[in-house]
Amino acid sequence: MRVLISGAGIAELSLALRLRQHGLEPVVIERSPQLRAGGYMLGLSDPGYEAAERLAVAERLRAAQYIPERLLYVKSDGSKQFALQGRALEILVGERQLNMMRGDIERILYEELRDTVEIRFGRSLDTIRQSDSRVEATLDDGSPIEGELLVGADGLHSKVREISFGPEEQFVHFLGARVAAFLLDRALLPGIGPDETFSLTEEVGRGAGLAAIRGDRLMAFFMYLTEAERKYATVEAELRHAFAGAGWRIAEVLDQLHRSDSVYFDEVALVRVPQWSKGRVVLLGDAGYAVSLIAGKGATLAMAGAVFLADQLAEAKDIDAALTRYEARIRPSAERAQRTARRNIALFTPKNRFQLVARQLALRLASSPLFARIAKRLLDREGERL
Repeated sequence: MRVLISGAGIAELSLALRLRQHGLEPVVIERSPQLRAGGYMLGLSDPGYEAAERLAVAERLRAAQYIPERLLYVKSDGSKQFALQGRALEILVGERQLNMMRGDIERILYEELRDTVEIRFGRSLDTIRQSDSRVEATLDDGSPIEGELLVGADGLHSKVREISFGPEEQFVHFLGARVAAFLLDRALLPGIGPDETFSLTEEVGRGAGLAAIRGDRLMAFFMYLTEAERKYATVEAELRHAFAGAGWRIAEVLDQLHRSDSVYFDEVALVRVPQWSKGRVVLLGDAGYAVSLIAGKGATLAMAGAVFLADQLAEAKDIDAALTRYEARIRPSAERAQRTARRNIALFTPKNRFQLVARQLALRLASSPLFARIAKRLLDREGERL
């Protein structure tokens, strides 16, 4: 079986690697000229962790993860409000969860498959045509490509979904916030320890943080409530408008934005598609069921969905049956995560003082080992299996 895969992110590379392990023929098509770097910090837990074990990359991922010694919550004047550390932090992280940069996960997956899987960088799909048993596509350079199945895993703004299922506005549901993340040299912001993460706690409608990561780098993170339409043409202008007057080191961080060569900027949104497959085209990851970074399950569901889909394709005599089983298994978890995202958005961007105080109280309680266990159960279905 030849499987065409649009995109080269976590879902796409996981699917390609697992298909190759089964002896199938994946072909990856990625519009970027090379593998993306950077991104933001994310968590990988079960069933994603189990998927990583099946892919035989769990140990490599664990070696590349980042676990801070302290999560410091600071006031606008820079003084410490409270900290999450020690046993409470260990409980929240859990034994089968990895905290990593998105780019590190993609790099490790790519290194596992680059010598055995065809990857066409700098190309995107232009047209898609289907028959009962095959899918034929044309790339943006005019070259044809075909296979038994096309997997659209090309993110929140999926081109495959637009061509085969309909316009983006039918499926993408904006949650009223935007997010930005970028990498900086830690030397540019003195005072940030190599094992520390900082979060600003006193802002209504916006939140920001800094996390020290490997290689003497910092990841800066910003989220803010806003209208669906952007106000300014550049990311820097958007952030300066959204965080005007913010305290702590926000202005200092934004002054360094122009130095970063890796900036992630997008809306916080969910994707809901009534059926994930149409003929010989199927959606995977954010393209079909984005849960937003607020849910903390995007990478987990991307990797778990990819591995489960590959396993079903390898075992099934009927592709339609494999796609049906894939959706039946992954959709309930995705919908659960989307409900979590809607519930937790106030935790990241409180809309009023009441929500802000409630957020601070919840974080303070989580700094206790007893309440950390409760928070862990609420945030993560630990032990969920494929």
